[in-house]
Amino acid sequence: MADPFATTESLLARRTGLEALLLAGQPLWRPAPFHELRPAWCADHPGYAAHLLGLEDAAVERLAGDNGALMALAARFLPALAPLADRTALPRLEPPPVVAQPREDRHVSGRKLAQIRAFAGGVGPLAAPALEWCAGKGHLGRLLAGPREPDAAGEVLSLEIDPDLCAEGARLAQRARVKQTFRIGDALAAESVPLLAGRHAVALHACGDLHLALLRGAVERQSPALDLAPCCYYRIAAPRYEPLNPDAGLALSRDELHLAVTETVTAGARDRRQRDRALAWKLAFLEWRAEQGVARTRTFKPVPAAWLGQGFAAWLARLAAREGLPEPGHDPDREALGWRRLAEVRRLELARLAFRRPLEIWLALDRALYLARHGYRVRLAEFCDRDLTPRNLLISARR
Repeated sequence: MADPFATTESLLARRTGLEALLLAGQPLWRPAPFHELRPAWCADHPGYAAHLLGLEDAAVERLAGDNGALMALAARFLPALAPLADRTALPRLEPPPVVAQPREDRHVSGRKLAQIRAFAGGVGPLAAPALEWCAGKGHLGRLLAGPREPDAAGEVLSLEIDPDLCAEGARLAQRARVKQTFRIGDALAAESVPLLAGRHAVALHACGDLHLALLRGAVERQSPALDLAPCCYYRIAAPRYEPLNPDAGLALSRDELHLAVTETVTAGARDRRQRDRALAWKLAFLEWRAEQGVARTRTFKPVPAAWLGQGFAAWLARLAAREGLPEPGHDPDREALGWRRLAEVRRLELARLAFRRPLEIWLALDRALYLARHGYRVRLAEFCDRDLTPRNLLISARR
Protein backbone atom coordinates (compact mmCIF):
# COMPACT_ATOMS: atom_id res chain seq x y z
CA MET A 1 0.00 0.00 0.00
CA ALA A 2 1.32 3.44 -0.93
CA ASP A 3 2.30 5.72 1.93
CA PRO A 4 -0.52 8.32 2.26
CA PHE A 5 1.85 10.79 3.91
CA ALA A 6 3.60 13.31 1.69
CA THR A 7 7.27 14.23 1.82
CA THR A 8 8.39 17.77 2.56
CA GLU A 9 9.74 17.98 -0.98
CA SER A 10 6.43 16.95 -2.57
CA LEU A 11 4.46 19.41 -0.45
CA LEU A 12 6.87 22.20 -1.37
CA ALA A 13 6.65 21.34 -5.08
CA ARG A 14 2.87 21.32 -4.95
CA ARG A 15 2.67 24.62 -3.09
CA THR A 16 5.16 26.24 -5.45
CA GLY A 17 3.25 25.13 -8.54
CA LEU A 18 -0.10 26.26 -7.19
CA GLU A 19 1.37 29.53 -5.97
CA ALA A 20 2.67 30.32 -9.46
CA LEU A 21 -0.83 29.89 -10.88
CA LEU A 22 -2.35 32.06 -8.16
CA LEU A 23 0.20 34.79 -8.76
CA ALA A 24 -0.48 34.66 -12.49
CA GLY A 25 -4.23 34.90 -11.83
CA GLN A 26 -4.03 37.80 -9.36
CA PRO A 27 -5.71 40.28 -11.72
CA LEU A 28 -8.81 38.07 -11.68
CA TRP A 29 -9.15 37.20 -8.00
CA ARG A 30 -7.74 40.18 -6.11
CA PRO A 31 -10.23 42.84 -7.39
CA ALA A 32 -13.73 42.46 -5.91
CA PRO A 33 -16.55 43.26 -8.40
CA PHE A 34 -18.63 44.30 -5.39
CA HIS A 35 -16.42 47.39 -5.09
CA GLU A 36 -15.45 47.88 -8.75
CA LEU A 37 -17.90 48.43 -11.59
CA ARG A 38 -15.55 46.77 -14.07
CA PRO A 39 -12.33 45.24 -12.77
CA ALA A 40 -9.35 45.85 -15.07
CA TRP A 41 -9.32 42.24 -16.25
CA CYS A 42 -12.60 42.87 -18.11
CA ALA A 43 -10.71 45.06 -20.59
CA ASP A 44 -7.81 42.61 -20.77
CA HIS A 45 -10.11 39.62 -21.41
CA PRO A 46 -13.24 41.05 -23.03
CA GLY A 47 -14.43 37.68 -24.33
CA TYR A 48 -14.41 36.20 -20.83
CA ALA A 49 -16.22 39.22 -19.36
CA ALA A 50 -18.85 39.21 -22.13
CA HIS A 51 -19.46 35.50 -21.66
CA LEU A 52 -20.00 35.87 -17.91
CA LEU A 53 -22.25 38.91 -18.24
CA GLY A 54 -24.39 37.03 -20.77
CA LEU A 55 -25.06 34.01 -18.55
CA GLU A 56 -28.62 33.10 -17.58
CA ASP A 57 -29.49 33.09 -13.87
CA ALA A 58 -29.61 29.29 -13.73
CA ALA A 59 -26.11 29.00 -15.21
CA VAL A 60 -24.77 31.54 -12.70
CA GLU A 61 -26.26 29.56 -9.83
CA ARG A 62 -24.88 26.27 -11.16
CA LEU A 63 -21.38 27.61 -11.76
CA ALA A 64 -21.20 29.34 -8.37
CA GLY A 65 -21.57 25.94 -6.69
CA ASP A 66 -19.17 23.97 -8.90
CA ASN A 67 -15.47 24.64 -8.36
CA GLY A 68 -14.41 22.29 -11.13
CA ALA A 69 -16.70 23.96 -13.68
CA LEU A 70 -15.45 27.41 -12.64
CA MET A 71 -11.81 26.41 -13.16
CA ALA A 72 -12.63 24.77 -16.49
CA LEU A 73 -14.42 27.91 -17.69
CA ALA A 74 -11.50 30.12 -16.64
CA ALA A 75 -9.07 27.84 -18.49
CA ARG A 76 -11.24 28.02 -21.61
CA PHE A 77 -10.60 31.76 -21.88
CA LEU A 78 -7.16 31.76 -20.21
CA PRO A 79 -5.42 28.48 -21.20
CA ALA A 80 -2.48 29.17 -18.88
CA LEU A 81 -4.84 28.39 -15.97
CA ALA A 82 -5.57 24.86 -17.21
CA PRO A 83 -3.31 23.21 -14.54
CA LEU A 84 -5.46 24.64 -11.71
CA ALA A 85 -7.69 21.56 -11.63
CA ASP A 86 -4.76 19.15 -11.23
CA ARG A 87 -3.09 21.34 -8.63
CA THR A 88 -6.21 21.32 -6.45
CA ALA A 89 -7.13 17.62 -6.75
CA LEU A 90 -6.84 15.71 -3.48
CA PRO A 91 -7.50 12.11 -2.44
CA ARG A 92 -10.89 11.42 -0.85
CA LEU A 93 -10.93 9.27 2.26
CA GLU A 94 -13.30 6.33 2.48
CA PRO A 95 -16.55 7.21 4.27
CA PRO A 96 -17.05 5.58 7.68
CA PRO A 97 -19.64 2.81 8.06
CA VAL A 98 -23.18 3.91 8.86
CA VAL A 99 -24.07 3.23 12.50
CA ALA A 100 -27.11 3.85 14.64
CA GLN A 101 -27.29 7.29 16.24
CA PRO A 102 -26.65 7.10 20.01
CA ARG A 103 -29.28 8.63 22.26
CA GLU A 104 -26.97 11.40 23.46
CA ASP A 105 -26.37 12.51 19.84
CA ARG A 106 -30.00 12.79 18.84
CA HIS A 107 -30.05 16.55 19.39
CA VAL A 108 -27.09 16.98 16.96
CA SER A 109 -28.20 17.76 13.39
CA GLY A 110 -27.79 14.93 10.92
CA ARG A 111 -25.39 16.95 8.74
CA LYS A 112 -23.22 17.97 11.70
CA LEU A 113 -23.12 14.43 13.05
CA ALA A 114 -22.15 13.09 9.62
CA GLN A 115 -19.30 15.61 9.46
CA ILE A 116 -18.07 14.54 12.90
CA ARG A 117 -18.18 10.86 11.98
CA ALA A 118 -16.41 11.43 8.68
CA PHE A 119 -13.68 13.46 10.39
CA ALA A 120 -13.26 10.86 13.15
CA GLY A 121 -12.97 8.18 10.50
CA GLY A 122 -10.16 10.16 8.90
CA VAL A 123 -8.36 10.48 12.23
CA GLY A 124 -8.10 6.71 12.58
CA PRO A 125 -6.45 5.15 15.66
CA LEU A 126 -5.39 7.70 18.24
CA ALA A 127 -1.63 7.98 18.66
CA ALA A 128 -1.92 9.28 22.25
CA PRO A 129 -4.55 10.60 24.66
CA ALA A 130 -6.66 13.05 22.67
CA LEU A 131 -6.99 16.79 23.13
CA GLU A 132 -10.08 18.24 21.45
CA TRP A 133 -9.27 21.87 20.57
CA CYS A 134 -12.17 24.37 20.64
CA ALA A 135 -14.49 21.55 21.63
CA GLY A 136 -17.89 23.19 21.98
CA LYS A 137 -20.04 20.50 23.58
CA GLY A 138 -17.40 17.91 22.80
CA HIS A 139 -19.34 15.90 20.23
CA LEU A 140 -16.14 14.91 18.39
CA GLY A 141 -14.29 14.08 21.60
CA ARG A 142 -17.21 11.98 22.82
CA LEU A 143 -17.17 9.98 19.60
CA LEU A 144 -13.41 9.48 19.79
CA ALA A 145 -13.67 8.40 23.43
CA GLY A 146 -16.54 5.98 22.93
CA PRO A 147 -15.42 3.22 20.57
CA ARG A 148 -11.83 3.30 21.89
CA GLU A 149 -12.63 2.61 25.53
CA PRO A 150 -10.74 1.20 27.31
CA ASP A 151 -7.58 1.42 25.16
CA ALA A 152 -4.10 2.85 25.52
CA ALA A 153 -5.19 6.22 24.20
CA GLY A 154 -6.83 7.03 27.51
CA GLU A 155 -9.19 9.82 28.34
CA VAL A 156 -10.17 12.58 25.92
CA LEU A 157 -9.56 16.13 27.18
CA SER A 158 -11.83 18.74 25.59
CA LEU A 159 -10.77 22.41 25.69
CA GLU A 160 -13.55 25.01 25.41
CA ILE A 161 -13.82 28.65 26.47
CA ASP A 162 -17.59 28.65 27.17
CA PRO A 163 -18.37 27.20 30.62
CA ASP A 164 -21.98 26.46 29.67
CA LEU A 165 -20.87 24.35 26.72
CA CYS A 166 -18.37 22.57 28.96
CA ALA A 167 -21.11 21.76 31.48
CA GLU A 168 -23.43 20.43 28.77
CA GLY A 169 -20.59 18.43 27.21
CA ALA A 170 -19.71 16.88 30.55
CA ARG A 171 -23.36 15.90 31.03
CA LEU A 172 -23.47 14.24 27.61
CA ALA A 173 -20.20 12.41 28.28
CA GLN A 174 -21.55 11.09 31.56
CA ARG A 175 -24.72 9.92 29.85
CA ALA A 176 -22.66 8.19 27.15
CA ARG A 177 -20.36 6.68 29.81
CA VAL A 178 -17.17 7.72 28.02
CA LYS A 179 -13.87 8.92 29.44
CA GLN A 180 -14.01 12.60 28.53
CA THR A 181 -13.22 15.60 30.70
CA PHE A 182 -13.60 19.28 29.94
CA ARG A 183 -11.19 22.13 30.57
CA ILE A 184 -12.52 25.69 30.50
CA GLY A 185 -9.90 27.71 28.70
CA ASP A 186 -9.05 30.03 25.84
CA ALA A 187 -7.29 28.28 22.96
CA LEU A 188 -5.47 31.55 22.23
CA ALA A 189 -4.06 31.85 25.76
CA ALA A 190 -0.50 30.84 26.54
CA GLU A 191 -1.67 28.55 29.35
CA SER A 192 -3.47 26.31 26.83
CA VAL A 193 -0.28 25.42 24.95
CA PRO A 194 1.11 22.98 27.59
CA LEU A 195 -2.02 20.85 27.18
CA LEU A 196 -0.71 19.79 23.76
CA ALA A 197 2.33 18.00 25.17
CA GLY A 198 2.00 14.25 24.76
CA ARG A 199 -1.48 14.47 23.25
CA HIS A 200 -3.07 13.72 19.90
CA ALA A 201 -4.70 17.05 19.04
CA VAL A 202 -7.93 17.12 17.03
CA ALA A 203 -9.90 20.12 15.79
CA LEU A 204 -12.90 20.05 13.49
CA HIS A 205 -13.59 23.44 11.88
CA ALA A 206 -11.43 25.57 14.15
CA CYS A 207 -11.33 29.12 12.82
CA GLY A 208 -8.40 31.33 11.83
CA ASP A 209 -6.21 32.28 14.77
CA LEU A 210 -7.62 29.38 16.80
CA HIS A 211 -6.23 26.72 14.49
CA LEU A 212 -3.02 28.71 13.90
CA ALA A 213 -2.48 28.68 17.67
CA LEU A 214 -3.02 24.91 17.60
CA LEU A 215 -0.43 24.42 14.86
CA ARG A 216 2.19 26.57 16.56
CA GLY A 217 1.48 25.04 19.96
CA ALA A 218 1.70 21.48 18.61
CA VAL A 219 5.09 22.25 17.07
CA GLU A 220 6.32 23.94 20.26
CA ARG A 221 5.23 21.06 22.49
CA GLN A 222 6.03 18.36 19.92
CA SER A 223 2.59 16.81 20.03
CA PRO A 224 2.83 13.25 18.71
CA ALA A 225 -0.11 13.68 16.35
CA LEU A 226 -2.54 16.27 15.04
CA ASP A 227 -5.69 16.16 12.90
CA LEU A 228 -7.16 19.46 11.77
CA ALA A 229 -9.99 20.59 9.49
CA PRO A 230 -9.39 24.35 9.14
CA CYS A 231 -12.23 26.81 8.76
CA CYS A 232 -12.79 30.58 8.43
CA TYR A 233 -9.19 31.46 7.61
CA TYR A 234 -10.10 35.16 7.67
CA ARG A 235 -10.84 35.18 11.41
CA ILE A 236 -7.44 36.55 12.34
CA ALA A 237 -6.48 39.59 14.38
CA ALA A 238 -3.87 40.80 11.88
CA PRO A 239 -5.04 42.79 8.83
CA ARG A 240 -3.12 40.44 6.53
CA TYR A 241 -2.20 36.78 6.65
CA GLU A 242 1.50 36.17 6.96
CA PRO A 243 2.27 32.63 5.71
CA LEU A 244 3.63 30.13 8.19
CA ASN A 245 6.49 29.45 5.77
CA PRO A 246 8.66 32.52 5.17
CA ASP A 247 9.59 31.37 1.64
CA ALA A 248 5.95 31.62 0.49
CA GLY A 249 5.37 34.26 -2.16
CA LEU A 250 1.76 35.10 -1.44
CA ALA A 251 0.32 37.44 1.20
CA LEU A 252 -3.45 37.70 1.61
CA SER A 253 -5.77 40.31 3.08
CA ARG A 254 -8.67 39.24 5.28
CA ASP A 255 -11.03 39.84 2.36
CA GLU A 256 -8.97 37.51 0.18
CA LEU A 257 -8.91 34.92 2.96
CA HIS A 258 -12.69 35.19 3.04
CA LEU A 259 -12.80 34.36 -0.67
CA ALA A 260 -11.33 30.93 0.11
CA VAL A 261 -14.39 29.98 2.18
CA THR A 262 -17.24 31.68 0.34
CA GLU A 263 -18.64 28.38 -0.89
CA THR A 264 -21.73 27.18 0.97
CA VAL A 265 -24.09 24.30 0.32
CA THR A 266 -26.21 24.50 3.45
CA ALA A 267 -28.07 27.82 3.18
CA GLY A 268 -31.83 27.53 2.76
CA ALA A 269 -33.94 29.44 0.24
CA ARG A 270 -35.06 32.01 2.83
CA ASP A 271 -31.48 32.68 3.92
CA ARG A 272 -30.38 33.09 0.31
CA ARG A 273 -33.17 35.57 -0.39
CA GLN A 274 -32.25 37.62 2.66
CA ARG A 275 -28.57 37.50 1.72
CA ASP A 276 -29.33 38.67 -1.83
CA ARG A 277 -31.52 41.50 -0.60
CA ALA A 278 -28.82 42.67 1.80
CA LEU A 279 -26.22 42.62 -1.00
CA ALA A 280 -28.47 44.45 -3.47
CA TRP A 281 -29.22 47.17 -0.93
CA LYS A 282 -25.54 47.55 -0.06
CA LEU A 283 -24.71 47.90 -3.74
CA ALA A 284 -27.42 50.54 -4.07
CA PHE A 285 -25.83 52.34 -1.12
CA LEU A 286 -22.38 52.17 -2.73
CA GLU A 287 -23.73 53.71 -5.94
CA TRP A 288 -25.54 56.49 -4.08
CA ARG A 289 -22.49 57.07 -1.88
CA ALA A 290 -20.28 57.30 -4.99
CA GLU A 291 -22.52 60.15 -6.15
CA GLN A 292 -21.52 61.94 -2.94
CA GLY A 293 -17.86 61.65 -3.94
CA VAL A 294 -16.96 58.63 -1.78
CA ALA A 295 -14.94 55.86 -3.43
CA ARG A 296 -16.72 52.52 -3.87
CA THR A 297 -13.68 50.78 -2.40
CA ARG A 298 -14.14 52.48 0.97
CA THR A 299 -15.41 49.88 3.42
CA PHE A 300 -18.12 50.34 6.03
CA LYS A 301 -19.09 48.46 9.15
CA PRO A 302 -21.49 45.51 8.92
CA VAL A 303 -25.15 46.46 8.76
CA PRO A 304 -27.42 44.78 11.36
CA ALA A 305 -29.70 42.23 9.70
CA ALA A 306 -32.65 43.62 11.68
CA TRP A 307 -32.49 46.81 9.62
CA LEU A 308 -33.68 44.87 6.55
CA GLY A 309 -37.17 44.68 8.04
CA GLN A 310 -37.60 48.45 7.83
CA GLY A 311 -37.81 48.61 4.04
CA PHE A 312 -35.24 49.95 1.61
CA ALA A 313 -35.84 53.70 2.05
CA ALA A 314 -35.61 53.55 5.85
CA TRP A 315 -32.63 51.19 5.64
CA LEU A 316 -30.75 53.53 3.33
CA ALA A 317 -31.53 56.62 5.41
CA ARG A 318 -30.39 54.90 8.59
CA LEU A 319 -27.15 53.70 7.02
CA ALA A 320 -26.43 57.13 5.52
CA ALA A 321 -26.91 58.75 8.94
CA ARG A 322 -24.63 56.22 10.58
CA GLU A 323 -21.94 56.91 7.97
CA GLY A 324 -22.23 60.67 8.41
CA LEU A 325 -23.72 61.26 4.96
CA PRO A 326 -26.63 63.54 3.95
CA GLU A 327 -30.25 62.42 3.83
CA PRO A 328 -30.59 60.34 0.62
CA GLY A 329 -34.05 61.60 -0.31
CA HIS A 330 -36.52 59.57 -2.33
CA ASP A 331 -35.54 57.95 -5.62
CA PRO A 332 -37.75 55.05 -6.77
CA ASP A 333 -35.02 53.74 -9.11
CA ARG A 334 -32.30 53.48 -6.49
CA GLU A 335 -33.21 50.03 -5.18
CA ALA A 336 -33.65 48.69 -8.72
CA LEU A 337 -30.13 49.89 -9.51
CA GLY A 338 -28.85 47.83 -6.59
CA TRP A 339 -30.52 44.70 -7.96
CA ARG A 340 -29.06 45.33 -11.43
CA ARG A 341 -25.62 45.77 -9.91
CA LEU A 342 -26.08 42.53 -7.98
CA ALA A 343 -26.80 40.66 -11.23
CA GLU A 344 -23.56 42.03 -12.71
CA VAL A 345 -21.56 41.32 -9.57
CA ARG A 346 -22.81 37.73 -9.41
CA ARG A 347 -21.61 37.16 -12.98
CA LEU A 348 -18.25 38.95 -12.86
CA GLU A 349 -17.53 37.40 -9.47
CA LEU A 350 -17.44 33.96 -11.11
CA ALA A 351 -13.97 34.80 -12.43
CA ARG A 352 -12.89 35.41 -8.83
CA LEU A 353 -14.65 32.33 -7.48
CA ALA A 354 -12.66 30.13 -9.87
CA PHE A 355 -9.73 30.72 -7.49
CA ARG A 356 -11.72 29.96 -4.33
CA ARG A 357 -10.67 26.32 -3.97
CA PRO A 358 -7.09 26.92 -5.19
CA LEU A 359 -6.64 29.56 -2.48
CA GLU A 360 -7.99 27.22 0.16
CA ILE A 361 -5.69 24.41 -0.99
CA TRP A 362 -2.75 26.85 -0.92
CA LEU A 363 -3.60 27.82 2.66
CA ALA A 364 -3.83 24.14 3.64
CA LEU A 365 -0.49 23.44 1.95
CA ASP A 366 1.08 26.31 3.91
CA ARG A 367 -0.07 24.60 7.10
CA ALA A 368 0.95 21.12 5.96
CA LEU A 369 4.41 22.27 4.85
CA TYR A 370 4.92 24.08 8.17
CA LEU A 371 4.26 20.84 10.03
CA ALA A 372 6.44 18.79 7.68
CA ARG A 373 9.34 21.19 8.21
CA HIS A 374 9.00 20.65 11.95
CA GLY A 375 9.38 16.90 11.86
CA TYR A 376 5.90 15.61 11.05
CA ARG A 377 4.76 13.21 8.37
CA VAL A 378 1.75 14.96 6.84
CA ARG A 379 -1.27 13.89 4.82
CA LEU A 380 -3.64 16.30 3.11
CA ALA A 381 -6.96 14.84 1.96
CA GLU A 382 -10.71 15.41 1.75
CA PHE A 383 -12.49 13.67 4.62
CA CYS A 384 -15.98 13.95 3.12
CA ASP A 385 -17.89 15.10 0.07
CA ARG A 386 -18.37 18.87 -0.36
CA ASP A 387 -22.15 18.37 -0.21
CA LEU A 388 -21.69 17.48 3.45
CA THR A 389 -19.42 20.48 4.08
CA PRO A 390 -17.29 22.55 1.69
CA ARG A 391 -14.71 22.81 4.48
CA ASN A 392 -13.73 19.19 3.94
CA LEU A 393 -9.91 19.40 4.09
CA LEU A 394 -8.14 17.22 6.65
CA ILE A 395 -4.54 17.87 7.63
CA SER A 396 -3.16 14.82 9.45
CA ALA A 397 0.29 14.98 11.01
CA ARG A 398 2.26 12.26 12.80
CA ARG A 399 5.71 12.34 14.39
